[in-house]
Amino acid sequence: MNTIPSTTETLIPTERLKNLINQSITTLETLLQNEQVSPSERANIALKILEMAGCSSVTPLELLQSPSLLSSSSISNAAPVPQLAATTVEVLPTSAPIIPENNLTILPANYVQIENFLSPKEHEEALKIALKQPGKFVGSKTTTQATNYRKSSILYATLFPDFYEFLRKKLIATLPSILTQLNILPFSVAQVEMQLTAHNDGCFYKIHNDSGSPETNTRILTYVYYFYKEPKNFSGGNLRLYATEWQNGYALNEREFIDIEPHNNSIVFFDSRCKHEVMPVSCPSRRFEDGRFTLNGWLRAE
Repeated sequence: MNTIPSTTETLIPTERLKNLINQSITTLETLLQNEQVSPSERANIALKILEMAGCSSVTPLELLQSPSLLSSSSISNAAPVPQLAATTVEVLPTSAPIIPENNLTILPANYVQIENFLSPKEHEEALKIALKQPGKFVGSKTTTQATNYRKSSILYATLFPDFYEFLRKKLIATLPSILTQLNILPFSVAQVEMQLTAHNDGCFYKIHNDSGSPETNTRILTYVYYFYKEPKNFSGGNLRLYATEWQNGYALNEREFIDIEPHNNSIVFFDSRCKHEVMPVSCPSRRFEDGRFTLNGWLRAE
């Protein structure tokens, strides 16, 4: 087995490093025992366990200190892990935050994406809410009031209270599974914030995070539900999620990133502390109904 460096050779104390490795192996073992995972994928998971146990040129320390090593592995590029329900969940490899002695935490760009999150009828209702009141959307802003940093339009949840309540309950019911997959500790939800956002031609949102101010620091989990008319009449609008340096309640530099496509009727969850951006949208018709829509928001802790 590879020798784990001492605390003078690494930023992670030896005992904590051992615990992180054990947690990662336990997670992989759970997937390995899931009979719904294909034999080839289970073989890849088994290889990953062997790597983390030191049977490869990649050491456990290297795996923990570089999320990109995990995200480029065969397990992250394989088919999503199936669920018992008729939805597909995509999860980046579990990678616990690394906390060096200076309290700098490296948050990996982990996310969960669930396809077919709503029924066809519920999805259609979301579209109706957006398309029947385009005149009630208002221009989006940032908490810093920065100019040329965000371009989109917002419909506040007070204008669709019944659908807000329906989706709030569904999000709360889904929460335990999401927290487990993202390695986030359970928390009591004080509030579910929600807005309906429209992105049309030329819209974007530059790099930011959702919990980097005194007003937003109780946001724990960000969610984005994507929906639009078929056939799709826009391109772009990917969510770019960054591994993020986090220190003393503030997001610092962004690191590796992954692009997440806005699949129709899918929802994405990720740690609100992670930096992210909405890549520019191209919608040649510029018609409101042809745009990219989201029901997005945050789950706050008490």
